[in-house]
Amino acid sequence: MKQQANTAAIYLRISRDDGGDAESNSIGNQREMLLRHAKENNLVVFSEYADDGISGTTFERPQFKRMVEDIESGKIGVVMCKDLSRLGRNNAMVAYYTEIFFPQNDIRFIALNDNIDSLYGENEIMGFKSIINEYYARDISKKIRSSFKVRAQKGDFIGSYPPYGYIKNPENKHQLLVDEYSAGVVERIFSLAAQGISAKTIATTLRKDGILMPMAYLHHRTGKWGSAYDQRFPADWKQSTVHNILKNRVYMGHMVGLKQTMKSFKHKKLENVPEENWVTVRDTHQAIVDEETFWHVQKLISIKRPPNVCGIENVFVGKLKCPDCGRNLGYQGLQGRHKSANFVCNSYRRNTKACTPHYIRYNTIYDLVLKDIREQADIGSKLNNGGFGSASEDNVSDTDNPCDKTDKYDLKAYINQLLAEREDADEGINKKELDKAKARSSELDTIIKRLFEQNALGVIPDDRFASLFNEYTAEQSTINAKIDTIKAQLDKQNNDAENLEQFFAIIQKHKGIQTLTTQTIADLIDHIVVNEHDGGKPRRQKIKIVYRFAGSTEIEV
Repeated sequence: MKQQANTAAIYLRISRDDGGDAESNSIGNQREMLLRHAKENNLVVFSEYADDGISGTTFERPQFKRMVEDIESGKIGVVMCKDLSRLGRNNAMVAYYTEIFFPQNDIRFIALNDNIDSLYGENEIMGFKSIINEYYARDISKKIRSSFKVRAQKGDFIGSYPPYGYIKNPENKHQLLVDEYSAGVVERIFSLAAQGISAKTIATTLRKDGILMPMAYLHHRTGKWGSAYDQRFPADWKQSTVHNILKNRVYMGHMVGLKQTMKSFKHKKLENVPEENWVTVRDTHQAIVDEETFWHVQKLISIKRPPNVCGIENVFVGKLKCPDCGRNLGYQGLQGRHKSANFVCNSYRRNTKACTPHYIRYNTIYDLVLKDIREQADIGSKLNNGGFGSASEDNVSDTDNPCDKTDKYDLKAYINQLLAEREDADEGINKKELDKAKARSSELDTIIKRLFEQNALGVIPDDRFASLFNEYTAEQSTINAKIDTIKAQLDKQNNDAENLEQFFAIIQKHKGIQTLTTQTIADLIDHIVVNEHDGGKPRRQKIKIVYRFAGSTEIEV
């Protein structure tokens, strides 16, 4: 089709990168100005192309692309914008369209407020205006990022819609409140996962029960986002949806922000930020899941669960560890039979030179673990039935186990003995070391302050000041890191007694247990270390059962 030199396209655009000019740049104002100019200059408006709410830094805009197609079809001879920034704020792309694409297609380009009209030749100022427009978008982007960072550091919620399980506070949109219905579903999801049930199975269970998936529930509650899911299948839970819920730390009551970012203000695609750069603010809202359950679930879902070709349940999946290479021990056996089954280091299975077998029979490890759980459960039952202080001081000597040689079990005394044994084994960290480190850090604060004063007074020259300042700040940085380490170790020691009490409270429920299940192992055991045998006859092999909360048991087979 022959191009119409008098036929104009009116291009309109506005977005948040227009900042304080948003009102004057409104679509309505742009349209009115351009229509008036077209009428005064006898231009026939072929069509309007309006991209509302799309940044000028990208040229992937629906209406702009439609205008380009009409230009290539020869339907348009003139492109009109209010100003050059309406065309775009990406200098390279603006230059391409104004200097290459439009001239190649015999397009007259008009940017009204910038006094640009290609009919009258090149405008030397246009290039500078384009650079300024891009810089403006860059500055706005920087301010928006800074605003998001400040909100993240305050612990504000800055998402479009709240995580499943929560609603926005009507009085403060940056604060989360628990939504009773969906929070109950989240609790159920974590409860099932804590039992060792996979995300795929959990999703299947929720589908069968007709539980609305997150987007469907959001639509049901707000009437919005109806196009975000297939409304024919509102309970179509996906494995990935369950997995994302299980990984979200918001359910512990903490706000985690800045987990994703854009590569640059010109490229809107989000990319993940390394975990160490996340901004975490604790206790910003009510928790749905306690921290112990959350982190226990993280360990469980990190275990790869390949299809069991043997057709039977492996209750130790992901729990048996090789102490030499750190990998799991893999299950191998005949269809439906545990009797001849065994475990072998996965590194060795793939490459016999990479590690040693760490071979152990399934029935052997099964019987060992079952026996040890029974013994621990028996102790736990007696301790909890005896209660705190149930054994008199006369019955407990300094050398005897408080749980030996008496029918009265003193939980507090038993735990104190276990903690004392741990402190000796760990070469403990004492408070004197912490106080010493704190005192030195305080001294360095004073020294650095005086150093600044003496440099300001001219007592210490700049080069000497820089050398001493770097030396003292490096020492202080090392000491502060040491203080943090000592505090963490002391906090762990303080929590050990509570953890042991929790362990014995849990394990007593398994007294008299006859068989092991995946759930039992998940509830009680963190992992099991299987050492290589000593090579002698008979073979001797050490096994270490590391329990949740309560340390470990070493057994020689």
